[in-house]
Amino acid sequence: MGLRFDATGGQLNGALKALIEAERQPIKQLESRKGKEEQRMKTFQEFKGKFANFDRTLSELSNFNKFKEFKVDLGDGANAMAVTVDKEKVQAGSYDIEIASLAKRSSIISNGFTDPNEAALGVGYVVVYNSKGDKEEIYIGGKNSSLSGIATAINSKMDSAVKATVVKDSSDPDAPWRLIVSAKKDGIDDEVVFPQFYFLDGKKDLRIEKDNEAANAVLKVDGYEVEADGNKIPDFMTGINLDLKQAKEGQTFTVTIAEDVPKMAGKVKSLVDQVNGIFEFITKQNTVDDKSDTSAGFTGDTSLQTIEFRIRNLMHEGFPVWDNSDDPDTPRIKMLSEMGVEFAKNGQLTFSEEKFTKAMQKDFNGVAQAVSGEYGFASQIKTVMTNYTRPGNGLLATREASLKNRISRIDRDIEAKERVLQRKTESLTQQFSRMQSTLSGMQQQQQYLQASLGSSGANPITQLLGG
Repeated sequence: MGLRFDATGGQLNGALKALIEAERQPIKQLESRKGKEEQRMKTFQEFKGKFANFDRTLSELSNFNKFKEFKVDLGDGANAMAVTVDKEKVQAGSYDIEIASLAKRSSIISNGFTDPNEAALGVGYVVVYNSKGDKEEIYIGGKNSSLSGIATAINSKMDSAVKATVVKDSSDPDAPWRLIVSAKKDGIDDEVVFPQFYFLDGKKDLRIEKDNEAANAVLKVDGYEVEADGNKIPDFMTGINLDLKQAKEGQTFTVTIAEDVPKMAGKVKSLVDQVNGIFEFITKQNTVDDKSDTSAGFTGDTSLQTIEFRIRNLMHEGFPVWDNSDDPDTPRIKMLSEMGVEFAKNGQLTFSEEKFTKAMQKDFNGVAQAVSGEYGFASQIKTVMTNYTRPGNGLLATREASLKNRISRIDRDIEAKERVLQRKTESLTQQFSRMQSTLSGMQQQQQYLQASLGSSGANPITQLLGG
């Protein structure tokens, strides 16, 4: 049987692919390492997310003025006014309030017209004097000399002290349309004076038919009469803002402002939940079995263990409360367990809102200091967390930068090896191409010799070729 060559190059191509695949193995190993580093980065981002809201939560807890919350009970006055409080200024208490009269703004109403859009007033000015006595003139041209045109001209002047509208007064069906011009603000301090309108060459006259003077709101607080220069009254009392809705002269109602303990408890619970999130993550990372891939996680990571250790130690500490007038330099110590924060058997924290509420009712200032005082729980955990969450050189930032650098280095190594493999692939492809060309030529020569000498018989050349 004669020597046969694979003219199609199938065997050579297979050999070429096998060689290239062997050269690719280091790249695959790098890609596997990159995959694990990316999984570590993903896991780290999950851990970093546990700290996402810590700064906001701690800012609400590490300062007593921000930690405290208040609720407002208006009693029978709910329809007469709205009350908001500045929790950093207000103090708990109750006040008897009577709204004798609401603040009013200066205003005028014109005589009636049949058509609000009829330009029949000629040309002229609308003149007002603002609260400072400054004269304000609004020119009205012929095309705008209608009630609607005047209202548009007034309202288009953004810095004007007045505003205008056209209303339909059905008490006079023959001339129902009237112009109302009023000050933008209530109260005597923003009083506006309206002289008569000045118009020439009109078919109809525009005049002031009625006017209202500005007036302050009149209230009684705990029996004392006071005035307010508007119906929206910021800081009417320290930290208390009023929005008067309805006057009820002779009717007194009680406004009660009290500490909102459930809302404060919710802030403490939020912090406890976030701390538990960190504990849960670390516990999960350190829980391994024979199927766990520890190379893609943070099992036994000392940084995580340090975070857990410091937080757990802090939870067991006592927090100072200064309220002893006999010995102001010596604080008493309050434990978190007294405020409803305790460790469960599984290592997680538990929070009892009922216990916290009772502690607040019994010792409000003590609990407040222990949670949000200068040396309170929130301030101390904030100090601990700052070492981890600080931008730039905090542990989380440096750890994230390290992971990113490792992934970048692997990417660079992969790119470098890909370039080397590309050059080797090109070189091997050229070598195998030349080999295939040589083998193809040899095969053609064999076929030529066989055709020339015949396919049978004891021919020396055939014998040499293995025939």
